[in-house]
Amino acid sequence: MKILCAIGLRGGTGVVQRIAEINGVQAELILLHVIDTRPHHDLDEILRTSAWRRPQPSIDEDDLLSAEQAAGRAALEEAQNTAKTAGFQSEISRIARGKPEQIIVEIAGEQNVDLIVIRAREGSEGHPHIGPASVGHTARFVLDHAPCDVLLLREL
Repeated sequence: MKILCAIGLRGGTGVVQRIAEINGVQAELILLHVIDTRPHHDLDEILRTSAWRRPQPSIDEDDLLSAEQAAGRAALEEAQNTAKTAGFQSEISRIARGKPEQIIVEIAGEQNVDLIVIRAREGSEGHPHIGPASVGHTARFVLDHAPCDVLLLREL
């Protein structure tokens, strides 16, 4: 079985541990962290059209990209360590850039995965939302467009 694990900046170890509990460690894992490119555009737009018209601090795009890459690598490394400790024999890690929901579905199709594992939206202080808001935009898109089964984890 080939499983794509969507790894965010938090909770990656919990996702891997949950997969080991539910499916065992015989699966091939693809650990994927997607750096969302939308906020850059949104932030730039907000700073350019601010109603306050105050001088805005300059944002160094290279520094921002480096910080995002470092954070993504750290999240993946933590998930990789958990996978190795749990006993998974095969795992691939990957960082991609774009709209997370689209990248997750695209890579799942390219890699012919059997299952996508994704977390539900977190509320404040890491507590899960209850009700319809518990499934965020990314998870909803993946649920609706995935080329395979999807496992939605609510709590870790």
